[in-house]
Amino acid sequence: MADQFEDRFSEEPEEESPAIVLCPVCGAPVNNHAAEELYSVDIVESDFRVRTLDDDILDTWLVFCHHCFYVTHDFSRIPEEIGQIREVVYSDAYNERFNDTNPTTLELFEHYLYLLEQVRAQPMAFADTCLRISWLYDDDRDSVRAAEFRGKAIVHFAKALLTGGLDDKDVSMIYYYIAELSRRNGEFDRSKKSLLKMNMQIPMFKRLFDFQSALIRDRNHEAVAMPREEN
Repeated sequence: MADQFEDRFSEEPEEESPAIVLCPVCGAPVNNHAAEELYSVDIVESDFRVRTLDDDILDTWLVFCHHCFYVTHDFSRIPEEIGQIREVVYSDAYNERFNDTNPTTLELFEHYLYLLEQVRAQPMAFADTCLRISWLYDDDRDSVRAAEFRGKAIVHFAKALLTGGLDDKDVSMIYYYIAELSRRNGEFDRSKKSLLKMNMQIPMFKRLFDFQSALIRDRNHEAVAMPREEN
């Protein structure tokens, strides 16, 4: 998992998936515009949110099938639980959510989170989604809901630690996220304790430790730009 954050900011272009693919739920052709879009990165914030010189990545991070209403991050990937997903997508309860067939970015994330809940997805999927929803509320200047979803992300990151099977870099990245999101919510003691659990023999996490420690010391609860070497 930690490698994905390093790779995200490399200058090597990723292999692009086809623009038009088939929806894995209903088989209809859909526009698969997420996953590998290239942006000019402006800054990367302390919670690894990428700010670009172009459009907001959040607006295109999820893709939506207008035929069956399936919401996902990348239509070209067929999830292991595709049978469960089909049952949910074809259910009355799911379809009743789509009173508006042109949902906003926030509504898409809410539908996606509902789908994750119904198929009991892995904790990391929940953590990542709740984190992104918190960014949307930050953009709307809704500090209460933003803090709420940062708190939910923390819970799911903690659950991911309990599942086991993670290497040192992945474990340290999760502890970094718990530290970062706790600091953003003003929980500085928990933030410090989580930072101390990172493996600082790994240079990347020693730099992140120094970076976060200064923010905690200053009682700073804002999202700030990463030092350039972390980008």
